[in-house]
Amino acid sequence: MIWIRLWLSCIALLTISGSLSFGILELAERRLSIKNPELLLTLQKLALVLYWLPIPFLGACMPRISYENEEFSFNGEFLCSTGPTLTIIFKIFGLVWLAGFLFSLAAACVRRQGLSKLKQGNVPAVHQQYADIFEECRKMYHLEHVELFQNDLLSSPITIGLVKRQIILPFDDYTEKELYMIYEHELTHIRNRDLLWRMFGLVTSCIHCFNPVIHYQQKKLACQQEILCDLSIVIDNIYFTRKEYAVFLARLADNEIFSVYTLTIRKNKNQTIRRIQTMAKVKTWNKPKKQIIGLSCACLAMLTLVPSTAAAAKAADMQEALIKTEESESKDRGNSGTTVEQYGYADGSVTEIYAGEEGIMPYTDVVTISKTIKANTRCLYPYRSMEEGDKITISTDCDSDVEYKIGIKNQATAEVRYVSGTGYLSHTFDIKEDGKYTAFVENISDETITVKGSATFFN
Repeated sequence: MIWIRLWLSCIALLTISGSLSFGILELAERRLSIKNPELLLTLQKLALVLYWLPIPFLGACMPRISYENEEFSFNGEFLCSTGPTLTIIFKIFGLVWLAGFLFSLAAACVRRQGLSKLKQGNVPAVHQQYADIFEECRKMYHLEHVELFQNDLLSSPITIGLVKRQIILPFDDYTEKELYMIYEHELTHIRNRDLLWRMFGLVTSCIHCFNPVIHYQQKKLACQQEILCDLSIVIDNIYFTRKEYAVFLARLADNEIFSVYTLTIRKNKNQTIRRIQTMAKVKTWNKPKKQIIGLSCACLAMLTLVPSTAAAAKAADMQEALIKTEESESKDRGNSGTTVEQYGYADGSVTEIYAGEEGIMPYTDVVTISKTIKANTRCLYPYRSMEEGDKITISTDCDSDVEYKIGIKNQATAEVRYVSGTGYLSHTFDIKEDGKYTAFVENISDETITVKGSATFFN
């Protein structure tokens, strides 16, 4: 359950980072009047990437991880423990997230299957003029492995494929100018790898399916890609004018549903209006310098990650506080068993099982105990090297009103030290000599019991 909580916490922090970066970018675009289309597109791509950089989550985890004697140790309740309330909350959140993820994935697969059926209608370009102008434009853009097809199921030109790239035209009559408009637009998309970024956005939206911002962000990214393509080809074009290109866009506009699997010159009417307005306003633009792009990206990342990391630390502290509160309340119920340690040796009279791999435990100081144990059975947890003066604290709670034991076992001597009782048990065992020790829970009753809690190794 701890890993589920940590996974969902990481996703939640990532979605905060991505959404915050997009919000900052939207505010900067409006307040600072950022107009350069290439700079805007670069920053939008960065905002998408920030959904994948777990820096805030790592910022919350790193203070709780130490490395000593060539071993990593995980400390603190945030990484090593959980509580009843958090268990219930994150189980519900986990089921909701999984349902949303699977639904988003299924919807993407259905759309992908529809595209596969569409491709079955592809045939090589029928008109020689279409093929000749296509080859001229392809060579002008220095692109290889791009094919031209026609398909009677289409009503507008599209581009598909990440590896096997295809431009597909409907069986419509296009003038020479319109063919140049189509080819230059679609080849610009291919050169800019726009479809790859849309697929990246699709995967991101599946993982962050519960976040409505990412879905709007996808469409905003696609719109900015279209604007950059438009401006790249209409400025100083020798084959057609801005007005001719705008008229062609208006003729193609309709309310087509957005798809991440294709690149098409035709989009919905609102987006087409925005593209035409942008073309009318921007007479010329220069590619921003690398220093400007780098500085802008650094500012956006800093403005996003600093508050996100602070929020992550606060969230981790709140989870730890809740876990500690519930542990304290559990202890207040009192220990129903004796706190006097008893001694013995593992002589084989009790069945021993291992809750983890037998051997040294190199990674964590806290072992989560959650086990259903049969009658007359001792459940052992992984051994750890301990030195004289170290301590092992075991705290458990049993769901049945029967007697059981908690204790430690020396691997070399097979000596066991334990306390027994019913219900909640908690005891700290002092290590008397160097060696390898394990924590154990032993069911000494005649019925099966379920025990939950933790064992903490202090060394």
